Amino acid sequence: MRNLALDLRLLAGNAAYTKFVVLGRSRTGSNLLRSLLNDHNQVEAYGEVFRSQDSMDWDHIGYLQNGKMQHLLLQDPIKFVGERIFRRYPKETAAVGFKIFYYHAQQPNWQPIWPYLQAQTDLHIIHMKRHNILETHLSRKRAELTDSWVNTTGEKERVPTVTLDYQECLADFERTRAYETEFDQRFAHHPKIELVYEALARDNEAEMQRIQQFLHLPYQPVKPSIFKQAHKPLSQAIANYAELKAQFAGSPWESFFIE
Repeated sequence: MRNLALDLRLLAGNAAYTKFVVLGRSRTGSNLLRSLLNDHNQVEAYGEVFRSQDSMDWDHIGYLQNGKMQHLLLQDPIKFVGERIFRRYPKETAAVGFKIFYYHAQQPNWQPIWPYLQAQTDLHIIHMKRHNILETHLSRKRAELTDSWVNTTGEKERVPTVTLDYQECLADFERTRAYETEFDQRFAHHPKIELVYEALARDNEAEMQRIQQFLHLPYQPVKPSIFKQAHKPLSQAIANYAELKAQFAGSPWESFFIE
């Protein structure tokens, strides 16, 4: 009802906020970033709305899927973004955005969203990366095995030891770096900031000061609502760690095995 009243201008609203997207790939800390952003009382940061055509991933309190909205998302993604995400908000709202990964929106009906986003040169890009892609690859493999993608309780989780395939690791390393370069070029003319997971995890206060300044927000201390899932060093988390380390010795990726 509040959103309808804002759309009809029955309530004072605001469309002059900073628009942003969190760009990257899975397991680079985008959920951590969203939880920190949403702790700021002037930010609306949505989930991976283009992750699946079967369901709408708002990942946000108070925003549920319905048939009309789902139809709009599938049939006209540009209108969906303009009317359902970058809509009018309460006047105190200062920044609104959502997550999108490199490989999202590749279906024909969703592909137009990429040139649309590239054409919005006032759109602020938070490009999330992770220095150690081995950690990223391991995290995804582990999440696929356990179907546990985020820890919202802070309770210690049972984390399985994982055996990784050399060729899969190599392909993932190369693909991720290629994606990073490609999308840095795609959004070269946008306001853009790089956020590295390792820095965010080490000192989220300092990194969130940078991000809030980038989004033109009044600074507020923020706290995450999710917790780190795994704490084991790589040598203990990967069953065939020594073998992989030997295989990648002398390669551009050998630094991933320095603990």
